[in-house]
Amino acid sequence: MRKWIETTGRSEEDAIAAALFQLGLDRDDVSVEVIERAKSGFLGFGGNPAKVRVSYEVPGEDEEPSSPAPE
Repeated sequence: MRKWIETTGRSEEDAIAAALFQLGLDRDDVSVEVIERAKSGFLGFGGNPAKVRVSYEVPGEDEEPSSPAPE
């Protein structure tokens, strides 16, 4: 089953590192989608953090729960 989390950080790399830390996974085990790039703002005001979605595969979980066969 494929799952994902969204994290933020000062840069895309910081946001990815935060997600990997939370998940306890390596960079090679996930796929990353940048949702919003970091914006620095003017004189430190009005900046926005970077936002990423990190997808990962959860082994051992079925896509759909299996239902028992009718008798």
